[in-house]
Amino acid sequence: MSSDYTISVVRADTDDKAWTVTVHDRPDWSFREKNFAAIDARVRDLACTHDGADPAAVTVTRTRVAVGDVDVTDRLADLDEQRRRAQKVTESVGATTLELIATLRRQAGLSTRDTGSVLGLTGGRISQLEQAQVESAKSETAE
Repeated sequence: MSSDYTISVVRADTDDKAWTVTVHDRPDWSFREKNFAAIDARVRDLACTHDGADPAAVTVTRTRVAVGDVDVTDRLADLDEQRRRAQKVTESVGATTLELIATLRRQAGLSTRDTGSVLGLTGGRISQLEQAQVESAKSETAE
C-alpha cells in the first residue's frame, strides 16, 4: 500500500471557518478542518486507520492551497523547500561547530573562553555544548 497521499486544501473565502480537504484518489476521505496545521496529521490518521499505513512514513503533498481565488500552492511549496534546506544547513553548522570545539579544545589546547571567542560564542556556551556531547555519548553507550 502506498504511503504517498496528494491533497487539495481550499477555503471558500476569508469568512469560511474551515478548510475543505480533498484527498486525491480517495474521495471518501474528504473532510473539513478548522486548523490548517492539523490537516497533514488528519490525513496521516486516515491513512493509518483505512490503509494500515505507518503515520510517520506517510508523505502528504499539497497540489492546491487556496483561499477563494488566491492560490498560494507554489509559494507555499517554495517556502517548505527553503525550510528543508535551512534545516540541513542548521544541522551542518551544529556538526561543524562541535568538530571545531573538539579540535580547538583538545588538539590546540584552548580554554573554553578562547574557543568561544574564535567561534563567536561565549565560554559558557562552549561548556554547555561539551556537556551535551558527554551526556549524549553516555546515553548512546547505555543503549
